[in-house]
Amino acid sequence: MASSSSPSNGNGIISRVLPPAIRFWLSTQLEQVNNLQFQIKGRDRELLSGHIPEVSLSAQKAIYQGIHLSHAAATAHTIRINLKQILRRQPLRLLAPFPISGDVELTEADFNASLQSPLLGEGLYDFLRLMANSQPAATPIKHMLNNLPERNLLAQYCPSAELIADQICLRLQPIEPQALAAIAISTQLSIHNGHCLRLDHPCWLSETASDQATSATPLPELHGFEIDLGSQVTLTKCLIAHKKLQLSGTIRVLPGESGGG
Repeated sequence: MASSSSPSNGNGIISRVLPPAIRFWLSTQLEQVNNLQFQIKGRDRELLSGHIPEVSLSAQKAIYQGIHLSHAAATAHTIRINLKQILRRQPLRLLAPFPISGDVELTEADFNASLQSPLLGEGLYDFLRLMANSQPAATPIKHMLNNLPERNLLAQYCPSAELIADQICLRLQPIEPQALAAIAISTQLSIHNGHCLRLDHPCWLSETASDQATSATPLPELHGFEIDLGSQVTLTKCLIAHKKLQLSGTIRVLPGESGGG
């Protein structure tokens, strides 16, 4: 992990102890990261009380809970930590929730690598089950989705995605084609109420047997279907470009979710 840090203020003890503690804590949260840089902002009195007014950071090629990010830049505010314990060489621990706002970018390769993570695998299964429930009864698509394997989707399917301008195409190819049918969906995405991603003009994709051309069947009952990201998430930007996904927003970090704290 290549990294650098810079405390903008603070006395000698704080400047020697706090950056390594933060760097170590970040290393426990990330499976991999390149070129990690962060800056701590605060006055002596604030830092000595365990209150960090602001930390700004940037990183490249980071992996968080199996999610691959090409680039991330974020700023966290009003962080409260156990400074007294840190000065006694104990690990950094978060004492209160705090917001972190920023921008992340995933390439198409990042997105496909992330689809192999348990986190996205579980989310993908839940999404497909919800989608099956929204389909009219006795339709071929509903029947296909209702026959999904229980929970461990990645054991039965190989997922892949294509990012093109304003649209994402998601395909699940069965590992054993004779047992399961392929699944392919395309959709645009928009943000609703900050914490929901909404499907716009989704289509079911299928290939004709004659010339392997792909046909798209609109799914009007899924137009406006929302994926709730949770109340701790507020998205302000979701841009799908050619082979690239860009997201901006704010996440409220809870102490109990800090993992390595």
